[in-house]
Amino acid sequence: MGSELWQFAALLLFFAVAPFLWLRIVYLPGRTLERWEDRRAKAGRAYPAGPPEEPDA
Repeated sequence: MGSELWQFAALLLFFAVAPFLWLRIVYLPGRTLERWEDRRAKAGRAYPAGPPEEPDA
């Protein structure tokens, strides 16, 4: 009986830890990258693409 309780506790722990790890490793970094790309795209419309050209010497 004790073995079944430990297995059930481990299963509950897995279902508590797995979503947390998924949030921290997959979801939140992806959302951060999306926001960064959106911000970069908006800034890119206001300025010409690429670095400014240097005048010929």
